[in-house]
Amino acid sequence: MKTTGIVTILCALGHLACSSAKPAIVTTSADGGGGHNAETEAGSPDLPSDGQASGPPLGGFGGGTGAEAGTATNPGGGAPGGGGVSGGGGGTGATDASTSPDAPSGSDAIPSASDAAAREVAASIVEGGTEDAASAGDAGAWPAVTDFSAPGPFPPMRQINVGPGGAYDIFRPTDLADHRKHPIISWANGTLFSVDDYQMLLSHWASHGFVVIANHTNTTAGGATHKAGIDWLVAQNATPTGPYFGVLDPEQIGAAGHSQGGGATIAAGSNKPGITGITATLPLMPLLSFETDKTIVAHQLVPMFNINASMDNRDPTGAIANQIYEGAVTELVQAAFIGVHEDAMNAKMHGPTVAWWRWKLMGDLQAKAVFYPASGCGLCKDADWKLVRTKNPAP
Repeated sequence: MKTTGIVTILCALGHLACSSAKPAIVTTSADGGGGHNAETEAGSPDLPSDGQASGPPLGGFGGGTGAEAGTATNPGGGAPGGGGVSGGGGGTGATDASTSPDAPSGSDAIPSASDAAAREVAASIVEGGTEDAASAGDAGAWPAVTDFSAPGPFPPMRQINVGPGGAYDIFRPTDLADHRKHPIISWANGTLFSVDDYQMLLSHWASHGFVVIANHTNTTAGGATHKAGIDWLVAQNATPTGPYFGVLDPEQIGAAGHSQGGGATIAAGSNKPGITGITATLPLMPLLSFETDKTIVAHQLVPMFNINASMDNRDPTGAIANQIYEGAVTELVQAAFIGVHEDAMNAKMHGPTVAWWRWKLMGDLQAKAVFYPASGCGLCKDADWKLVRTKNPAP
């Protein structure tokens, strides 16, 4: 069937906004009704900056040609990725289904070194016939991806006011009836930010098959919001009357957060305030000053990808980044994005973060090439990143 036919049918069914630019996010409240969903673009001047502007939107993670609508690995279609180092950012937009999304820039994409490295590994995996390269039609296997900055093969949606006390939003694939076990990711906000500020990043993860639960609060220190959200989703996976019954993978759980939420993520990775089942963490520009337990870095239990910013006014000397690197006792990949504290919302976070989750939570070996080997990893060659370091590396 032609791409246009698929898009026409999906539009008629109301699952997608009728635009080929980027997939829409269907926003629902706890009772299934419509809800608020203010669109926030990366690099928008409306984002709080604590006196420091983040500048104009930057390009996607090395660009790439993006996902084509209607292909076997992307039945829902998707937008092109950002155009190389200086092009507009790719990724999944988070919009209300009734709103016509704007077309992203950078359609003449230039693949980055990181994506090229991933493609080399992908070619060998396809030839070998491993599960990572299985087609989307093979129920239970994850579709192969070579451009991690491009929208994934699962049209995403956002549910608002769900979870414990109705205090969470969930970003997830629209259709969970695909006989797969979707990994869980918990998100924690930074001090000055709300879930809306991160919705493009979280919906990008959802488009790659992850179910992301994010608490509304921006007081996240200590890891309690992570634990409560994870515990709730794990319980829902075992509840026959709920929408998440049997579709989640409680053995593959990630935690991520920005700023204060990054510190909370490290706390949760050390089982604060209690056992969570987390198997990998991803703090972005983390601050440790909000944490009462100053030993959380040394007590981290799982692999961590720590992202810091080279011009972070909260960590101008890089002292926090160095503290985390020196104190880590488990596998650590640490990299500095050439930017500022607010660049956690930059579209260039989409590629490397999804690669981390696909490797650690989906077993996608092609994604490992973004981080290893240290002498030639994709991230090491990307002009938007520097100081890529590993410690206690994976074999």
